[in-house]
Amino acid sequence: MGTQFFPNYSSMSAETPNIHLYILTPRTVATHHKETESQVSNDNLLTKENAWELVNVFFSMMGIRLDAGKILIVWLPLIALSLCLGNLAVEHEFLVEFAIACWAFYYVGMTLLLGTGIKRWMIQKFGEERAWLYFQMILGLMFFNVGTGFYVAALHLQGAFSLSPTLMWALVIPMFIIGFGIKYWATLVIGIDVYYYKDLFHEKSHGEWTEAGPYKWLGNPMYGIGYLHSYCLGIMLGSEWGLVYAAICHLSIFVFYRIAEKPFIVKTYLQ
Repeated sequence: MGTQFFPNYSSMSAETPNIHLYILTPRTVATHHKETESQVSNDNLLTKENAWELVNVFFSMMGIRLDAGKILIVWLPLIALSLCLGNLAVEHEFLVEFAIACWAFYYVGMTLLLGTGIKRWMIQKFGEERAWLYFQMILGLMFFNVGTGFYVAALHLQGAFSLSPTLMWALVIPMFIIGFGIKYWATLVIGIDVYYYKDLFHEKSHGEWTEAGPYKWLGNPMYGIGYLHSYCLGIMLGSEWGLVYAAICHLSIFVFYRIAEKPFIVKTYLQ
């Protein structure tokens, strides 16, 4: 983006900025700024004009940006390959190994890509536009694979505990609706580019600060409540390993924030 947008402190205290809004919200600008390109109006979510955006947001969260253009020719086969690997893991019962690989690919890989000089090397090597496309594809595969990891992990040692169907659904249904619903709503507010860390990849802001949508009430909708649905499969299948895996992933996203995102927030928005 050619224009830089600066934080809007109009809603903050006149004496001191509400620093915790920045520090405690992991999704960097995804916390309190809204992307200015391809914004989705919360007042017209069901209109014909933004129906495509609603679908695109859903698939983008799953790991496939439908608006990515020609790179989908490479992107989609890689997603299919990931599915095949997941099926092989289930068929040959290397569930733990595959789940750990999914965890490492996403949380360790994302930390290295965004928390080190690798992203700058990519931009220097391929140019800003092409590097951004490649990064989105890699990150999309990470998103998709960590979702597969939750499923595979929940299959390991399933049936270790059991809940009555009534209790199980009483837990799973609200957890899924609230968790995924909050995350989806937050993504609509911030825009897909910010969800894919465009600001952090380019190491500059890409929007203006806001407290729209779930950010009116939650300081951390993406990494907090937005992770509730990741526990659902473990509960449904009675897998203690699935629940532990979800908890480790939940903790890992905050570790990623501390290592990769917080320094960017401080440098870009607090200095």
